[in-house]
Amino acid sequence: MSNDQKLRKWLTIIGIGDNGFESLSSEAQKICDSADTLFAAERHLQGMPKLQADIQIWESPFQKAIQKMLAWREHGLKGKNAVILATGDPMHFGIGATLTQQIDIAELQIIPSPSAFSLAAARLGWPLRNVTCMSVHGRSLSLLHKAVLPNNRIITLTSNSQTIDDIADLLVDRGFGQSKLTVLEHMGGDKQHIIHATANDWQIGAAANFNTLAIECIAEQYADIIPNIAGLDDSHYLHDGQLTKSDIRAATVNKLLPSPNSIMWDLGAGNGSVGIEYMRLAKGSICHAVEKSETRLQNIKMNANNLGVPDIKTHLGCIDDFIKTLPKPDAVFIGGGLTENLFNALYDIIPIGGRIVINVVTLEGIGTLNQIYHRFKDNFTQTKQITMLELSTANLVLIGQLNAFKPNLKVTQLSLIKVATQNDG
Repeated sequence: MSNDQKLRKWLTIIGIGDNGFESLSSEAQKICDSADTLFAAERHLQGMPKLQADIQIWESPFQKAIQKMLAWREHGLKGKNAVILATGDPMHFGIGATLTQQIDIAELQIIPSPSAFSLAAARLGWPLRNVTCMSVHGRSLSLLHKAVLPNNRIITLTSNSQTIDDIADLLVDRGFGQSKLTVLEHMGGDKQHIIHATANDWQIGAAANFNTLAIECIAEQYADIIPNIAGLDDSHYLHDGQLTKSDIRAATVNKLLPSPNSIMWDLGAGNGSVGIEYMRLAKGSICHAVEKSETRLQNIKMNANNLGVPDIKTHLGCIDDFIKTLPKPDAVFIGGGLTENLFNALYDIIPIGGRIVINVVTLEGIGTLNQIYHRFKDNFTQTKQITMLELSTANLVLIGQLNAFKPNLKVTQLSLIKVATQNDG
């Protein structure tokens, strides 16, 4: 295949408004007229003039449609032109964002229309920089949990009218029943309509299926507030006692340096608190949690759903079974199962700049950390690149009619950032 063929823009993704073909620019209409294949939802085709293209309708499940589009590539590189019509901005939670992960942008032409977020913000007078924009269209509703905070403004894409009903229930259950809901139906089209209500007052089935939802979050007196911080209160987690406690967790997550679009491993994950908080803080990140207890693995899944990161990946079994098969990590936390061989294997896997944090409570674990520290500390030019410290906490307890602090188990922590050496690169 020649370079010219590889660079040919055979697939055009066009954002379309609620008014269908009339909402397209003259350039976009011409591209549709000359297409050999056109992929669209049925509502996009209403009022569409007769085209020469072979019309393909969106299929369910979504992945089936993706595979069909990818199959066009061979025809496209031989001179055929394909077009996908997608609502609004295809690069904002849309098909464009999905396909650019599998097709080189040099083969794509993307023509966006105003996104639902822009249209909603314009109608509400909300500066988008201060709004949480998200989608629960075809996604877990539990994603909302991370965004439901006092005074937060949310604009979210939905699947249908049932989504609004379910979100209203979620807000009421969280103690945010006074939150203001604005349902914007068919924005930019002839059927445009806006509904205002609170979550408490929402009438089931009141919304049209094609809608966008705006939420002004208002917390009631006893609302469950879950801030996006490291070190959430332990009460937010379902656990069997095997839990990195709040204060220790805060120190641990911060040492892992949560970063956007990164991959984190939580090894010996217990009930998942460290990996869950990493994902809550690092947009687009994925945690792979490895745990040998099936009960704890189920707790991880429930905790992740309740705290707004349902995309966590869980793996049942021993750590050694997964080291060679999981995606390469940017950060690793070892909460259990430490051996020097395990550390060595992980250090070889992580990239330059990768982070490893290890917590232990036993004398044997401390001995292993001490060996690791003294073997590696001479490789580091800055003290912040490797640290070893002891963390201690105590809880206030009642002794008779008096109060005293009862110490918890001390945790010894080693953290490091991998640096380049003469043997690297």
